[in-house]
Amino acid sequence: MEQSIVFIFFGGVSEDGFSWAVDIEKMLIELTRWLLPIGICLLAEGFCMEKWKKIEPLSCCRYETVKIWWRHKFFRNLLYGISMAAVLFLAAIAVDILRAVNFYGEVWKVFVLWFVHVITIMSFFIVLDLTKFRTLAPAFLLLLEVVTFLAGFQSIRAAQFMYGMWGMYFQSEWYFGEMGVSVVPSLIIQGILLVIGYLIGSLLLERTTQDIQR
Repeated sequence: MEQSIVFIFFGGVSEDGFSWAVDIEKMLIELTRWLLPIGICLLAEGFCMEKWKKIEPLSCCRYETVKIWWRHKFFRNLLYGISMAAVLFLAAIAVDILRAVNFYGEVWKVFVLWFVHVITIMSFFIVLDLTKFRTLAPAFLLLLEVVTFLAGFQSIRAAQFMYGMWGMYFQSEWYFGEMGVSVVPSLIIQGILLVIGYLIGSLLLERTTQDIQR
């Protein structure tokens, strides 16, 4: 039976980190597959932000305050990232349909977990683009994903709190039951992180503006 593309690239790591028979090689392959669509989204988001930077000096004068400009920039780029994520996921579904793979039962759960997670990552990227570390932002975000996943994969106590575990269907309670990561708390926390990221970006811009005025 052929494997679903949706589960291969968007479901996360299926290995049980708390089992004595963990296949490390399989785990690393699945982690690499998991990072691939996230990396594509970051690449597309970076391309979009670089494109807009060329015209931003001309468009800034249209906004009355820095906060309004930041709100427009944040949600415009986030919307682009959301669109790219949706296109990738729909493409995977289309491939599965063409291959006549039975994947329909749990696909909406995979979508919810992955989609919320990748949107949160995109919001972090947009905020980091305001800093002097903007060129390293994609690498940093992917490294954060790997490090927090590995930390949660090796510790049942830490798993619930590790960012890299939250978007994976195969590591969630929807797949593993009580041993998996709690779905609702992880979704809520990611929503809170998105809001915090937006507020941090606003504060960074205000501080930069004040320094310039001095």
